[in-house]
Amino acid sequence: MSSFNRRSFLMTATAFGGLAGCGFAPVYGPNGRASVLREAVELTAPDTREDYTFVRAVEAQLGAARTPRFKLDYKISTDEDSIGLTRDQEINRYHVTGEVDFTLTDQASGTVISSGKVTAFSAYSASESTFAALSATRDAYERLTVQLADKTVAKILAVVGTSG
Repeated sequence: MSSFNRRSFLMTATAFGGLAGCGFAPVYGPNGRASVLREAVELTAPDTREDYTFVRAVEAQLGAARTPRFKLDYKISTDEDSIGLTRDQEINRYHVTGEVDFTLTDQASGTVISSGKVTAFSAYSASESTFAALSATRDAYERLTVQLADKTVAKILAVVGTSG
């Protein structure tokens, strides 16, 4: 019986010049290309609960800007649809979609380093309890916004990691 074995793959990759030989280079790390972004990205000030969650999630990955070299402008938009109905035609499930349009700019030169749009979705169940419904709604939007932040950072790192 033959099965995929990661150790065999890694030992083979190392024997044939390592992963760096095939064009792989780590983005994170002391000499990684993403280190230029560490504590150097200033985000647009948050206005809404979603903005605040987005900023917090991006800063968790890149660090809060101590020496701002780059500016990340973003615009979050969300939409909510009912997707679950009971036999009595009462809504019991909601689907939340969101997108972020973003632009990362070098503040010194004004050069756009990366820009784009990312999308994500989340969902929550409705409840007869007002507190439970509010809590479920906030949780769904927080999960959605964290996903959007993760995808935004990944897209920026993909550009920064391949440049230079």
